[in-house]
Amino acid sequence: MEFYLQAIAHSFQVLTDPTVLLFVFIGSFFGILIGVVPGISVHTAIVITLPFTFGMTPIQGLATMCGVYIGGMSGGLVTSILLGIPGEPSAVATVWDGFPMHRKGEGGMALGIGLWASFWGGVIGCLSLMIAAPFFAPYVLQFGPWEIFSIIMFGMTIIASLGGKTIVKGLISGVFGMVLGCVGADPIFNNPRLTFGLGILISGVPFVSTMIGMYALSQLMLDTENTDAFKQDRVQAVTAPGPMPLFKTMIITVTKWKEILAASAIGTFFGALPGAGSAISNIFAYDQIRKFSKNPERFGTGIAEGIIASEAANSSVAGGSLIPTVTLGIPGNMIAAIMMGALLMHGIQPGPLFMTSQQDLAYGLFTTLLFANLSVLIIQIFFIRFATKLLNVSNAITIPVIFVFCVMGAYSVNSILFEMYLVAITGLMAYGMVKGGIPLAPLILGLILAPIAETNYRIAVGTDSNLWLFLTKPISGLFLGCTVLSIVWAYWQAKMQTTAGKIREKVMI
Repeated sequence: MEFYLQAIAHSFQVLTDPTVLLFVFIGSFFGILIGVVPGISVHTAIVITLPFTFGMTPIQGLATMCGVYIGGMSGGLVTSILLGIPGEPSAVATVWDGFPMHRKGEGGMALGIGLWASFWGGVIGCLSLMIAAPFFAPYVLQFGPWEIFSIIMFGMTIIASLGGKTIVKGLISGVFGMVLGCVGADPIFNNPRLTFGLGILISGVPFVSTMIGMYALSQLMLDTENTDAFKQDRVQAVTAPGPMPLFKTMIITVTKWKEILAASAIGTFFGALPGAGSAISNIFAYDQIRKFSKNPERFGTGIAEGIIASEAANSSVAGGSLIPTVTLGIPGNMIAAIMMGALLMHGIQPGPLFMTSQQDLAYGLFTTLLFANLSVLIIQIFFIRFATKLLNVSNAITIPVIFVFCVMGAYSVNSILFEMYLVAITGLMAYGMVKGGIPLAPLILGLILAPIAETNYRIAVGTDSNLWLFLTKPISGLFLGCTVLSIVWAYWQAKMQTTAGKIREKVMI
């Protein structure tokens, strides 16, 4: 233990190099810009950055990519809160409370809470990486397809929680999302399914276009129902973002330290699991924080706990994903795989010997990742203040401009015209769902998790057809047991809310 503590203390010397600090800031700013734009993922930003790192030293290249990584993960909260459009799949759950808070005129407050929660989550994820990497990584190898499938099933129980007042409508939305998630080529035999002869759907329903259509276009259609929004003499937007009190929002997040620790632990855990990712962790953390909240019925109406749960889990994934990468040579996600590729191009092999043979570089990576969270916090403070001023423009201008950027964002992913049509189709569908009282969140959840669950199930059964292994394997059986308990807990909460509502009605009468 003393050896590791000395190595950590020694690693902070890397911050005395001004070029490393500069590259972290440049990477952070670029990552934030990418994270804000719907349709362009952090993976794309890392790939764009990779060629520029070839002429750098290993620590400079890693510092740049760490900045891009953290900045991209944090940037998605801006559009999620102000526009209701997740800039990243990992920011989907941020929309559920961030955007309603903004619609209540507390957008600045929501941004501040999200910013601090993202910072604390990133710091905790980094500290987990620095301290737990040598000890935690070997246990990651125990998570096979059986365990991943069971964890996904546990995460899918959030569908019952996101159903709003009517669980049945939430289940309908979730099942429909799972069906959409099964569109495309079979993950094992590569046979087309539910494509209706459209070759464009072989790779599945494009997630970014679907997300933009369902969250952005449908919201724009709802906004345009208010004809006053297009009066030419209207100067202010329908919903002003409000001020962003940095100190007050910091205090709010500090007082919610239990939620931050829990969400960060979930994010670090999912980050360390190869193939899990941040898109699952922020939704899973949101669900668990909601389940154990004293006021679960307030989630989705615009409360701080919902934003904290999503953003803390989202940012802590970065530290978790590098745990198996640097200690076992197994990347936790695609971004970690790209960073691992950068090390390999410099002739450095991540793995069990990396922590000892490349001690300065390994712990230097941890330190720069920690500093990247600080640099993103500083840049976001100024960036968000600028972003909120844009919302003081008339909706007669902002709504058409947002619509154009949504279509451009969908087209820019693969430069396919069909994805522009898909934005319109999913937008109209989401508009009809909202009008019918059917929640959108379970559909997105099913779309994200169904393919991951199916792939791991097929791999598990293909490896061993004995289905009892899902129960007899300790970790898998534990999560399946938690799945049952989670469903019972959600049902009990819904029943208690219904009973409380009837009691209030009787008192009022």
